[in-house]
Amino acid sequence: MRVRLPKPLHGWRQFGGEVGIIVIGVLIALGAEQMVQSFTWQRDVRDFRAAVDTEIEFDLAGSEYRVQQTPCFERRVSELTRWSAALHVGRAAPLIREIGYPNRIIPGTSVWDSRGADLTAHVPMQDRLAYADFYDLLENQWDLLQGERQTWLTLNGFNHATNLGPEDLIRLDELIFRAKALNRFIVGDQVAFAEDIRTLGLHPNFGRLTSTISAPDPEFCKPLLPAGSGETG
Repeated sequence: MRVRLPKPLHGWRQFGGEVGIIVIGVLIALGAEQMVQSFTWQRDVRDFRAAVDTEIEFDLAGSEYRVQQTPCFERRVSELTRWSAALHVGRAAPLIREIGYPNRIIPGTSVWDSRGADLTAHVPMQDRLAYADFYDLLENQWDLLQGERQTWLTLNGFNHATNLGPEDLIRLDELIFRAKALNRFIVGDQVAFAEDIRTLGLHPNFGRLTSTISAPDPEFCKPLLPAGSGETG
């Protein structure tokens, strides 16, 4: 039994031409769709990067805000160290003001946390790694800042002390040491930001929030010990 294939009404040549037109039309439609998707991704990535760069510049300014207080921090810790030594031998004078603490700015991470995997996949690899490394460092620094705040709040429990027992003296020295160590790590993280921000071309900037940022407490830079107690600041 022989099977006869149906013939196109107007011949195979015309049929092939019609199929070719259809294929070309489909390819054009797919290409146009791909162009639209590419344009959409470029726009979304551009908008995302503009937002996350603003967030990072704020966080950089916040880190710089804390680190710029290091001279006052070092003076305060030096005074506390001398005060502790005087307490150990029973010759400590009362502090002339509260111990206080360094001020900090809470970092923002909302933009970065809202990212989607599809979106970041369209960011160049080197920049993507720089973003990720920056936020890892920022998270570590924030943990340190929280530990620092708790350490200084505990130190302020000694504000009116003039005579401490052995256990309290050990605790005071431990807190002073912890404050020094945390400051060193906080400054270290701020320095470590340099490579990432160089890659991303960013700079510390509070932006439109600049006017809302208060200056650090000036009391933290003033002498803690009374005159004549060996202070050299």
